[in-house]
Amino acid sequence: MQWHYANSGERQGPVSEADFVLLAQQGVIKNDTLVWREGMEKWQPFSAVAASVLPADPAAGLEDETTAVCVVSGRRYPKREMLQYEGKWISAERRDEFYQRLREGVAQPSQGLIPGLFGYGGFWMRFLAVMVDGIIMWVVNLLPSMIIRYLLLGTILAVPQAETFSPAGLKVLGLSMVISLALTLTYEVWFIRRFDATPGKMALGLKLLRADGQKLGVGRIIGRNLAKAISGIILCIGYLMAGFDDEKRTLHDRICDTRVIRTR
Repeated sequence: MQWHYANSGERQGPVSEADFVLLAQQGVIKNDTLVWREGMEKWQPFSAVAASVLPADPAAGLEDETTAVCVVSGRRYPKREMLQYEGKWISAERRDEFYQRLREGVAQPSQGLIPGLFGYGGFWMRFLAVMVDGIIMWVVNLLPSMIIRYLLLGTILAVPQAETFSPAGLKVLGLSMVISLALTLTYEVWFIRRFDATPGKMALGLKLLRADGQKLGVGRIIGRNLAKAISGIILCIGYLMAGFDDEKRTLHDRICDTRVIRTR
Protein backbone atom coordinates (compact mmCIF):
# COMPACT_ATOMS: atom_id res chain seq x y z
CA MET A 1 0.00 0.00 0.00
CA GLN A 2 1.41 3.37 -1.02
CA TRP A 3 0.93 6.51 1.07
CA HIS A 4 1.27 10.23 0.35
CA TYR A 5 1.79 12.85 3.04
CA ALA A 6 2.21 16.62 3.28
CA ASN A 7 5.51 18.10 4.36
CA SER A 8 5.86 21.89 4.59
CA GLY A 9 2.98 22.26 2.18
CA GLU A 10 4.39 19.86 -0.41
CA ARG A 11 2.86 16.53 -1.27
CA GLN A 12 5.37 13.73 -0.71
CA GLY A 13 5.30 10.12 -1.85
CA PRO A 14 4.35 7.59 -2.70
CA VAL A 15 6.09 5.74 0.13
CA SER A 16 5.58 2.18 1.26
CA GLU A 17 3.54 1.50 4.37
CA ALA A 18 6.70 0.39 6.23
CA ASP A 19 8.40 3.71 5.46
CA PHE A 20 5.18 5.55 6.26
CA VAL A 21 5.11 3.93 9.71
CA LEU A 22 8.79 4.77 10.21
CA LEU A 23 8.20 8.43 9.33
CA ALA A 24 5.36 8.55 11.86
CA GLN A 25 7.50 6.96 14.55
CA GLN A 26 10.34 9.39 13.84
CA GLY A 27 7.97 12.35 14.23
CA VAL A 28 8.21 13.50 10.61
CA ILE A 29 4.53 12.65 10.19
CA LYS A 30 2.59 14.14 13.11
CA ASN A 31 -1.01 13.83 14.19
CA ASP A 32 -2.02 16.93 12.23
CA THR A 33 -0.08 15.97 9.08
CA LEU A 34 -2.43 15.45 6.14
CA VAL A 35 -2.13 11.99 4.57
CA TRP A 36 -3.77 10.12 1.70
CA ARG A 37 -3.73 6.75 -0.02
CA GLU A 38 -5.74 5.28 -2.85
CA GLY A 39 -9.26 4.49 -1.67
CA MET A 40 -9.54 7.51 0.64
CA GLU A 41 -12.04 10.15 -0.46
CA LYS A 42 -9.91 13.06 0.72
CA TRP A 43 -6.77 13.99 2.64
CA GLN A 44 -7.12 13.42 6.38
CA PRO A 45 -5.02 14.20 9.46
CA PHE A 46 -2.76 11.30 10.36
CA SER A 47 -4.52 11.03 13.74
CA ALA A 48 -7.64 9.84 11.90
CA VAL A 49 -5.86 6.81 10.42
CA ALA A 50 -3.07 6.20 12.94
CA ALA A 51 -4.88 3.39 14.74
CA SER A 52 -5.17 1.35 11.56
CA VAL A 53 -1.58 2.00 10.48
CA LEU A 54 0.69 1.97 13.53
CA PRO A 55 1.58 -1.42 14.99
CA ALA A 56 0.43 -2.29 18.49
CA ASP A 57 4.07 -2.69 19.51
CA PRO A 58 5.73 0.75 19.16
CA ALA A 59 9.01 -0.94 18.35
CA ALA A 60 7.52 -2.95 15.52
CA GLY A 61 8.08 -1.76 11.98
CA LEU A 62 11.29 0.09 12.74
CA GLU A 63 13.97 -0.53 10.15
CA ASP A 64 17.65 -1.06 10.84
CA GLU A 65 19.51 2.01 12.01
CA THR A 66 21.69 2.26 8.91
CA THR A 67 19.00 3.83 6.71
CA ALA A 68 16.50 6.67 6.99
CA VAL A 69 13.74 8.27 4.94
CA CYS A 70 14.42 11.67 3.37
CA VAL A 71 11.83 14.22 4.55
CA VAL A 72 11.95 15.98 1.17
CA SER A 73 11.59 13.10 -1.27
CA GLY A 74 10.12 10.40 0.98
CA ARG A 75 12.71 7.92 -0.32
CA ARG A 76 15.03 5.74 1.75
CA TYR A 77 18.82 6.21 1.73
CA PRO A 78 21.80 4.97 3.74
CA LYS A 79 22.38 7.38 6.61
CA ARG A 80 26.05 7.72 5.65
CA GLU A 81 24.85 9.52 2.49
CA MET A 82 22.47 11.85 4.35
CA LEU A 83 22.44 14.95 6.53
CA GLN A 84 20.50 15.39 9.76
CA TYR A 85 18.74 18.59 10.77
CA GLU A 86 16.72 18.87 14.00
CA GLY A 87 16.01 15.14 14.00
CA LYS A 88 15.07 15.03 10.31
CA TRP A 89 17.08 13.23 7.66
CA ILE A 90 17.76 14.82 4.26
CA SER A 91 19.41 13.10 1.31
CA ALA A 92 22.49 14.85 -0.07
CA GLU A 93 20.81 15.41 -3.45
CA ARG A 94 17.86 17.24 -1.84
CA ARG A 95 19.94 19.23 0.66
CA ASP A 96 19.92 22.51 -1.27
CA GLU A 97 16.17 22.27 -1.81
CA PHE A 98 15.56 21.67 1.90
CA TYR A 99 17.67 24.62 3.06
CA GLN A 100 16.21 26.88 0.37
CA ARG A 101 12.76 26.22 1.82
CA LEU A 102 14.01 27.08 5.29
CA ARG A 103 15.42 30.38 3.99
CA GLU A 104 12.23 31.28 2.13
CA GLY A 105 9.89 30.20 4.89
CA VAL A 106 7.52 28.62 2.38
CA ALA A 107 7.69 25.49 0.28
CA GLN A 108 8.20 25.62 -3.45
CA PRO A 109 5.86 22.70 -4.15
CA SER A 110 6.55 20.37 -7.05
CA GLN A 111 3.44 18.22 -6.86
CA GLY A 112 0.65 20.61 -6.04
CA LEU A 113 -0.66 23.02 -3.45
CA ILE A 114 -2.70 21.05 -0.96
CA PRO A 115 -5.87 22.83 0.22
CA GLY A 116 -5.68 23.72 3.90
CA LEU A 117 -1.89 23.84 4.06
CA PHE A 118 -1.45 27.24 2.48
CA GLY A 119 -2.89 30.55 3.56
CA TYR A 120 -4.09 32.43 0.51
CA GLY A 121 -3.66 36.16 0.10
CA GLY A 122 -6.95 37.83 0.96
CA PHE A 123 -8.70 40.65 -0.91
CA TRP A 124 -7.36 43.55 1.16
CA MET A 125 -3.78 42.25 1.25
CA ARG A 126 -3.86 41.91 -2.53
CA PHE A 127 -5.48 45.34 -2.90
CA LEU A 128 -2.65 46.97 -0.91
CA ALA A 129 -0.07 45.06 -2.97
CA VAL A 130 -1.66 46.39 -6.17
CA MET A 131 -1.57 49.91 -4.76
CA VAL A 132 2.15 49.62 -3.97
CA ASP A 133 2.90 48.30 -7.46
CA GLY A 134 0.71 51.02 -8.97
CA ILE A 135 2.66 53.76 -7.22
CA ILE A 136 5.97 52.25 -8.34
CA MET A 137 4.80 51.99 -11.95
CA TRP A 138 3.44 55.56 -11.89
CA VAL A 139 6.90 56.79 -10.93
CA VAL A 140 8.58 54.56 -13.53
CA ASN A 141 6.24 55.76 -16.30
CA LEU A 142 6.56 59.43 -15.38
CA LEU A 143 9.90 60.09 -17.10
CA PRO A 144 9.13 58.51 -20.52
CA SER A 145 5.74 60.24 -20.56
CA MET A 146 7.39 63.62 -19.95
CA ILE A 147 9.95 62.95 -22.71
CA ILE A 148 7.21 62.01 -25.22
CA ARG A 149 5.18 65.15 -24.41
CA TYR A 150 8.26 67.35 -24.73
CA LEU A 151 9.24 65.87 -28.11
CA LEU A 152 5.73 66.02 -29.63
CA LEU A 153 4.15 68.99 -27.86
CA GLY A 154 7.11 71.00 -26.61
CA THR A 155 6.01 70.72 -22.96
CA ILE A 156 6.53 68.28 -20.13
CA LEU A 157 3.14 69.14 -18.62
CA ALA A 158 0.02 67.06 -19.09
CA VAL A 159 -1.65 67.28 -22.48
CA PRO A 160 -4.10 70.23 -22.50
CA GLN A 161 -7.71 69.10 -22.85
CA ALA A 162 -8.07 71.05 -26.10
CA GLU A 163 -5.18 69.10 -27.65
CA THR A 164 -6.11 65.64 -26.36
CA PHE A 165 -7.68 64.57 -29.66
CA SER A 166 -5.37 66.52 -31.94
CA PRO A 167 -2.97 64.45 -34.10
CA ALA A 168 -0.09 65.25 -31.74
CA GLY A 169 -2.23 64.58 -28.67
CA LEU A 170 -3.30 61.17 -30.00
CA LYS A 171 0.33 60.30 -30.76
CA VAL A 172 1.28 61.18 -27.18
CA LEU A 173 -1.59 59.09 -25.84
CA GLY A 174 -0.80 56.09 -28.05
CA LEU A 175 2.95 56.10 -27.41
CA SER A 176 2.42 56.55 -23.68
CA MET A 177 0.07 53.55 -23.57
CA VAL A 178 2.47 51.32 -25.53
CA ILE A 179 5.46 52.27 -23.38
CA SER A 180 3.44 51.88 -20.18
CA LEU A 181 2.33 48.40 -21.20
CA ALA A 182 5.88 47.39 -22.15
CA LEU A 183 7.28 48.65 -18.84
CA THR A 184 4.51 46.96 -16.85
CA LEU A 185 5.08 43.60 -18.55
CA THR A 186 8.86 43.89 -18.09
CA TYR A 187 8.37 44.77 -14.42
CA GLU A 188 6.08 41.81 -13.75
CA VAL A 189 8.04 39.26 -15.78
CA TRP A 190 11.38 40.15 -14.21
CA PHE A 191 10.19 40.19 -10.59
CA ILE A 192 7.82 37.22 -10.77
CA ARG A 193 10.31 35.02 -12.59
CA ARG A 194 13.02 35.91 -10.08
CA PHE A 195 11.08 36.23 -6.79
CA ASP A 196 7.60 34.77 -7.52
CA ALA A 197 6.24 38.18 -6.57
CA THR A 198 6.24 41.83 -7.53
CA PRO A 199 7.62 44.35 -5.00
CA GLY A 200 4.06 45.08 -3.86
CA LYS A 201 3.40 41.43 -3.13
CA MET A 202 6.79 41.01 -1.47
CA ALA A 203 6.02 43.94 0.83
CA LEU A 204 2.81 42.20 1.93
CA GLY A 205 4.39 38.75 2.25
CA LEU A 206 2.67 37.25 -0.80
CA LYS A 207 3.83 34.96 -3.60
CA LEU A 208 2.31 34.13 -6.96
CA LEU A 209 2.41 30.48 -8.04
CA ARG A 210 0.53 28.14 -10.32
CA ALA A 211 -2.18 25.93 -8.84
CA ASP A 212 0.22 22.98 -8.99
CA GLY A 213 2.83 24.95 -7.06
CA GLN A 214 5.14 25.62 -10.00
CA LYS A 215 6.68 28.97 -10.87
CA LEU A 216 4.97 30.99 -13.59
CA GLY A 217 6.44 31.00 -17.07
CA VAL A 218 6.88 34.19 -19.09
CA GLY A 219 3.85 33.46 -21.27
CA ARG A 220 1.58 32.89 -18.29
CA ILE A 221 2.80 36.06 -16.56
CA ILE A 222 2.04 38.12 -19.66
CA GLY A 223 -1.30 36.38 -20.18
CA ARG A 224 -2.30 36.96 -16.56
CA ASN A 225 -1.42 40.64 -16.81
CA LEU A 226 -3.56 41.02 -19.94
CA ALA A 227 -6.38 39.02 -18.33
CA LYS A 228 -6.56 41.67 -15.62
CA ALA A 229 -8.25 43.86 -18.22
CA ILE A 230 -11.17 41.41 -18.26
CA SER A 231 -11.40 41.55 -14.46
CA GLY A 232 -11.47 45.34 -14.66
CA ILE A 233 -13.90 46.02 -17.53
CA ILE A 234 -16.75 44.11 -15.87
CA LEU A 235 -17.03 46.77 -13.16
CA CYS A 236 -14.03 45.22 -11.36
CA ILE A 237 -16.14 42.19 -10.45
CA GLY A 238 -13.22 40.01 -11.52
CA TYR A 239 -11.14 41.56 -8.72
CA LEU A 240 -13.95 41.42 -6.16
CA MET A 241 -14.24 37.66 -6.68
CA ALA A 242 -11.16 37.27 -4.48
CA GLY A 243 -13.22 38.35 -1.48
CA PHE A 244 -15.65 35.44 -1.88
CA ASP A 245 -13.62 32.61 -3.40
CA ASP A 246 -12.42 29.84 -1.05
CA GLU A 247 -8.91 30.14 -2.52
CA LYS A 248 -9.07 33.94 -2.87
CA ARG A 249 -8.93 33.75 -6.67
CA THR A 250 -9.69 36.69 -8.91
CA LEU A 251 -11.10 36.11 -12.39
CA HIS A 252 -7.62 36.39 -13.93
CA ASP A 253 -6.36 33.80 -11.41
CA ARG A 254 -9.06 31.43 -12.64
CA ILE A 255 -8.26 32.13 -16.28
CA CYS A 256 -4.52 31.54 -15.80
CA ASP A 257 -4.71 28.85 -13.08
CA THR A 258 -2.70 30.85 -10.53
CA ARG A 259 -2.84 31.31 -6.77
CA VAL A 260 -1.55 34.07 -4.46
CA ILE A 261 -0.30 32.59 -1.19
CA ARG A 262 0.95 34.07 2.07
CA THR A 263 4.56 33.44 3.05
CA ARG A 264 4.28 34.80 6.57
